[in-house]
Amino acid sequence: MVEDDPVVRFARDFSGNDTALVERVRGFLAQPPAAKEDVGFYGVADFAPRTRCFLGAVNLLDLAGHLQSVEDKYTFEILHRWRSEGLVDPAAFPREADTVFGTILDEARIAAALADAESRAAFRDAVWPIYATATRQLESQINARGRTLLSVDATPGDTLFFALVDDATAQRWRDTALSEEAGYRAGVRSVMWDRFWPHLLSSLGQATIEDFSRFPPGVDVRSDTIPFAP
Repeated sequence: MVEDDPVVRFARDFSGNDTALVERVRGFLAQPPAAKEDVGFYGVADFAPRTRCFLGAVNLLDLAGHLQSVEDKYTFEILHRWRSEGLVDPAAFPREADTVFGTILDEARIAAALADAESRAAFRDAVWPIYATATRQLESQINARGRTLLSVDATPGDTLFFALVDDATAQRWRDTALSEEAGYRAGVRSVMWDRFWPHLLSSLGQATIEDFSRFPPGVDVRSDTIPFAP
């Protein structure tokens, strides 16, 4: 039944039961979207119907503000957004989170860290061994405010999607797939801090090709073995 389809349930849970949005997603299942304005992503006209339905749902959720999205070259801006929304407090960051994210959120500190080649190398050397710990500390602050941060993994493209949900929703959906295209299993995941790493460096003007395949120690790396949502 359409009502029980995982993509419909995903849309319902992540929209807070936005009935108009959920109804549109039901319509996608009856007639999978093809136009870019419905699917929300370029180059997907030949994708499987299931993939286009999921991407269309992600697009609707993003446009309605139920997800938060950021392009790679602006990735650092999502940190400012979480601060402005009261989800993180740099003044209360532990040492690791302060070194990584506190620096980025402080205009004077990040300017100094990126001032010249020597400063950039020193900042990168300081961040590399503690990045994984810093990400856990950031998530912990968000959790303490009653929200759980997840990634909505739509495509391997340049845009990252995040969801801030209650714990029950996170437990239902964390690390479950909703579509697969050419071996790329898309769905809801724990925060993809591995993908975030090169995107963040790109937004700071520091990424190299190697950064997209080599990640700081302790960071979980994306896998296509997550199970499909029942």
